[in-house]
This record gives sequence, C-alpha cells and structure tokens, in this order.
Amino acid sequence: MLNKRTIPLRSMYKFTAVVLLCALSAVQLPGKLCAQTCDNPIEICGNELTSIVDFTDVDFTGQPIDSCVVGTLMTVIGFHTTYLSSSQGVTISMTGVDCAGTLLSALVVEPNVLDPCNTSLYTAVSNCESSSEDFTFTTSNLFVNTDYLILVSIDTASLPPTCGFVIEAYGEPLSIEACCPTNIGYLESTTLEVLGGDGGLGYVWSPGETVDNPTAYSVVATPNTTTSYQVTGFVEQCEYTDQVLVVVGTDIDVPNAFSPNDDGINDYWKITGLSSYTRSKLTLYDRWGQEVFRSIAYPQAWNGKRRSNPVPAGTYYYVIELNEPGVELDPITGNVAVIR
Repeated sequence: MLNKRTIPLRSMYKFTAVVLLCALSAVQLPGKLCAQTCDNPIEICGNELTSIVDFTDVDFTGQPIDSCVVGTLMTVIGFHTTYLSSSQGVTISMTGVDCAGTLLSALVVEPNVLDPCNTSLYTAVSNCESSSEDFTFTTSNLFVNTDYLILVSIDTASLPPTCGFVIEAYGEPLSIEACCPTNIGYLESTTLEVLGGDGGLGYVWSPGETVDNPTAYSVVATPNTTTSYQVTGFVEQCEYTDQVLVVVGTDIDVPNAFSPNDDGINDYWKITGLSSYTRSKLTLYDRWGQEVFRSIAYPQAWNGKRRSNPVPAGTYYYVIELNEPGVELDPITGNVAVIR
C-alpha cells in the first residue's frame, strides 16, 4: 500500500533552524555541483553518479545535535522517492572521497515539506555515518512520492585544499517495476503494466509497435516473437527504466522414434521448435540413467551416436529445460525409441 511506513524510524535528531547558503567556491570545478540551500538542494536521481566539490559554511547553535553531523561545513543533497511501495530502504554510496583525510559525515532526513529549512522538524531515516574514506549506508523504509535530504558535513573549521566525493542513491524506492514476465502462444496477447512512475507524466514502452498504447501504464502486448519490453517512467525530473520479458512459445514437436541406419529415411531425431529457445538444454539418458547425449538450443539434430559410435537400439529418455530468463516453464520429458 502506498504511503504506509512499515518499519519504524530508528532515530530522530533535532537541530536549530538554519538556512544553508551556496557559496561560490574557488574549488568548484566544471561539471561539478556546489552546495545548495536546504529548500533548494542538489537534486539527484536514482542510479546516477553525481560529483560534489563544494561545502557551505554553517553554524549550528542552541540545542546540541544528537548526531555525527556536527561539522561547520556542509552540503545538502535531495532525492525524491518514486510511487513504488517497498519495505526496503535507499542505499547511499559515497565514493571517490578526497578531503585530505578529513572526516566526512552523512545523515538522511525527512524534512517538513512546508518548512524544509526548519531543522528542528527533521526526522532522521538513517544512522549517521562518518568516514575519511569511501563508505555506504542504507536508510530505513521510506514513504513513496516523498522528498528526503542527505546532509553531508566536514569535521573541520576550514575547507581542505581539495575536498569532494561522488554520491549515488539506489534501491527499490528509487525505481519502477514492469510486470510481469509471461509465456504466450503465437498470435496471443498479454497485459503488461508498470508500477512506481507518475501516471500524470505518462510512460514510454518500447518496442511500441506491438503494444496497444505505448504511453499508458497498462498495455496489451502482441509480439510475434519472444520480446523484451522496456518501459520508462518519470517522477519529477527523474526517469526510471525497467524491462519485462514476454516469451512467445514455439510449439515443440518431439518425435517418439527414428531409425538412424543411414538409409536416408528418418535418420535423425528432428525436434522442431526447440532451436527458438536459445538457452534450452536437452539431455538424453539410456535406461540405466547414463547420459548419452546433451545439446544447448539443439542446433543440429541427433544422429543416434555417442562419441561417434552408434548407440544400441532401444528406448531412451529425455529432459528438455527451456531456461527462458524471467519465466517459469516446466521441463519437457519423454522417451524416444532408436530403431535399427
């Protein structure tokens, strides 16, 4: 269910009210982002790397902060969760940390929407983490369609000559989900849908020519062959993508007998349709359970030989595993008679 928090917050930190201003810094580099105010943070999207090289001078006064975010230099980063309900949190990855050995601290908070700079209203949704090297941490479960802030501070009174890091946020709350992998017959149709995007912004399904409405959240797909559909959804300024596989089942016809006696008639065990399943595996056993023959995708019909030697006449037993990714298909089993 949307908007239901299923795991209680681990802690709440109270800060004095403060407005964080983005200073123009001499260390700001082309293509990098500088610190922003708490009501206008650096906005990041899920699964995107963002480099940050600037910090703003701030001063926390009043009630002490029950947190490791106590440095006088800080940057504020924001992300917005999608509409995908999840019991998992968002993972924050801090890599390329280069601050001359200075301790870097990070905390994820949920601000008050109406008063985003009132830090006394912040609710922590992660532990406070500190390191002078690369580190990763994960939040508790989050609300859908909600703004969160990542507060990053440096434990020093002055900015080191160089200080920067690369930040990435990822996890189910920053994703969409295409549903559901399925298997259909030739010329049949199936309904696909996507969860987590903003329906008001629409979607983009690809390939669009085999779906009835390539901008809808729910589509009817009629592929001629096995197709991996990609759908892109949008949440605020971010776009997210997922894939779903539709397997178009080719009828597999397995003969129950053949006569490999080199007379030019029925000399091969010709299984039709199996080569369409490119990851399929066929294994053939004799009556004692010994493996006689194995093939992936069955590109060449079996000639009744094992290591160039003709197998004896008799009954052999096969197992065909179709191995289509994302789809549960039962193995095909049976027996074939070799007649000489």
